[in-house]
This record gives sequence, C-alpha cells and structure tokens, in this order.
Amino acid sequence: MKRSMIALGVVLGLSLPLAASAADLKIGYVDVKSAVENTQRYQQGIKALSSLKKKKEKALDELRNRIEQAQKDLLGQSMAMSQDRLAEKQRDIKDMRKNFNRQQQDAQEELINRKNQLDQKILKRFYEVVRSYGKEQHYDMVLPKSSSIYFDPSHDLTAAITKKLDEDKQK
Repeated sequence: MKRSMIALGVVLGLSLPLAASAADLKIGYVDVKSAVENTQRYQQGIKALSSLKKKKEKALDELRNRIEQAQKDLLGQSMAMSQDRLAEKQRDIKDMRKNFNRQQQDAQEELINRKNQLDQKILKRFYEVVRSYGKEQHYDMVLPKSSSIYFDPSHDLTAAITKKLDEDKQK
C-alpha cells in the first residue's frame, strides 16, 4: 500500500506541473482549405483557370464539330467515292480524332499543372504567414483544423490568416 501511495504521489507530482504548463499554452487552429480558398489571390487564380478552360473547350468543340462534319460528309459521299479516296478520307478522320484526343489530354494536363502551381504558391505563402502570425501573437502552437477532433471556436485563426494573406504585398 505504501508503494502505491508513493507511486500515486509521483504520478500526481509529475502531472501537476504538466497540467499547469499546458494551461499556459496559447494554441490556435486554422482551417487550411478555407483560409487559402477564400483569399483574393486564389479566387483570381481560379478565375484565370476557368477562363483558360473555356478557351481550351472552345477550341476542342470546334475540332469536334469539324470531325463530326467530316464524318457526315463521308457518309453522304461514300457511295460515289473510289476505294482509295474513301480510305484517304477515313484516315483523315482517324488522324483528326487522334489530334483531338491529344489536344484534349494536353489541355487537361495544362489545367492540372496550373492548378497545382497556384496551390503550391499560395500554400507556401500560407505557411510563412501562419508562422509569422504565430510569432507576432505569441502562440505556442498553430495547428491545422483537420488534425483535431475538437477545438473551441474562440481559437479559430482562419479569418485572421486569410486577412493577412490578402494584405500581403509579396504575392
């Protein structure tokens, strides 16, 4: 019994200073996705991507329409064409389809790459701003919201970080 009392005293003696120091910690959290996606810079980047996507889609639609028209023309004229001319037209349509598929794939890759570049650039600056804000406001820890089960909403720094990102002159 004496040993268990000593063990309890040691455990309590060690945990009390830890509890006291934990109470002194200043901890905040940030919803990373929300903070980044609500910045003006990110919104401008998304608009630019959307504009590029529409431009690419328009070019692909024009090519798709030319392919469809070539197929209709081929169907309408196939009976009057020689076998060589028919084979040539079929090859042309096949080449147009290959070209369309390549352009479509290239457009998708370009859009994905540009989106990734936008994300990387903003996230890099996001982490710099969070570190700076944490130091300025004397936070011991700033955690991503996704890493926890519960945080008191009064510790949410998302709006402040978004505001700092929008104020940032080093875009």
